[in-house]
Amino acid sequence: MSSIKPRRRAAAVWLLVLSLLASCAGGDDSSPSSSPGSQATTTTVSSTVSTSPTTSTTAAGSTTSTTSPGETTTTTPPLDDVTFESLNGIDTISDFSGFIDSGLGRWHESVDGLEEIELTSTIDGAQQPALWLPPSGEGTKPLIVILHSWSSGYQQHAGIPYALWAQENGWAMIAPQFRGINDSPDALGSDLAVQDVADAIEYATAQEGVRTDKVFAVGYSGGGMMSLLVAGRHPDKVSAVAAWGPPYDLIEFYLQSIQTGLGYVGDIEAGCGGDPTEEEEARAECVHRSPMAHLDGARESGVPVLIGHGINDSLLSPAQSGWAFNHLANSSDQFSETQLEELAQGDVPDVAEPLEGESFFGDGDPDPVLVRHSGPVVVVFFEAGHEMVYEASVRWFASDPG
Repeated sequence: MSSIKPRRRAAAVWLLVLSLLASCAGGDDSSPSSSPGSQATTTTVSSTVSTSPTTSTTAAGSTTSTTSPGETTTTTPPLDDVTFESLNGIDTISDFSGFIDSGLGRWHESVDGLEEIELTSTIDGAQQPALWLPPSGEGTKPLIVILHSWSSGYQQHAGIPYALWAQENGWAMIAPQFRGINDSPDALGSDLAVQDVADAIEYATAQEGVRTDKVFAVGYSGGGMMSLLVAGRHPDKVSAVAAWGPPYDLIEFYLQSIQTGLGYVGDIEAGCGGDPTEEEEARAECVHRSPMAHLDGARESGVPVLIGHGINDSLLSPAQSGWAFNHLANSSDQFSETQLEELAQGDVPDVAEPLEGESFFGDGDPDPVLVRHSGPVVVVFFEAGHEMVYEASVRWFASDPG
């Protein structure tokens, strides 16, 4: 199915005009602050926005302009005069690295001033490593939290483009380990793993120059699942999250993995303590570790959430993102059962306006095929498999969706 993508935003003069208009309009940008975080030991190693004349306001609170049916461009002034040069030519993970490639060498080669730290869990006292990039420039800066995927740890190379973008714009960045690969009881969305991320946010927001009210978490696959878990279980700690190809229901993912013959069956059994379709304790554990058990907290707190999913994803059904969206959305905006079944088959539901509202995708990104907004929640299905789109994430964050 073809679609029209938003054009890359290139007119700096429009950004200046919009920023002046925003200054005149005023507004309160604050939210509750975080308290000082967990202890850490440190080792130090060393596009602007284009618009179009006709504007409207999206459900997520950003202003958009419509250039033709289905084509929109964001006009919300960003948190700062952010730029996107570091992401030129890096649209998706496959443009930059293998999906689970990892190692500190490439991190240090790519990101100046990166620090290796260790954080102490406030639950069991275990030491968890993390990568930390302090903010730079004048004033306080937002924080971006990079969450590793299912089959990699905090050293995952797929996180580097976000760190490069944070460095380009002076933002702080933290990439925490949360018990590593999702193949053990301590990992896979456990209480320990979720708290590791919360502890990392506490540490980062206690550092000098970091805004406590602008904390943005992003993850892909298992990291997308963790983004949703943090939004649901710690909505006070994040301003917005982006989740790419996230499992919403681990039991459904288990059943799909049996059909596809992929190794996630063993991972889920190891994490949940058995076969969740046969053993009640394992089933209860899988439910507890799934975002579906916790997203009420995000919905009730109004946490802005961007969900992205490749419509051709054969590893994790696109219906998982449809379910997550429905959990967070107003009832009038939810996908129907028929539409969810179509998503499960990798088909784009036949809706009147499939590209209604801002997608945050731009030139070079995969084509969006379905965009839906509901309050502070956005879901975008796009032409790809199990993937993540970098610039869409940071454009979402820079639009200040909170």
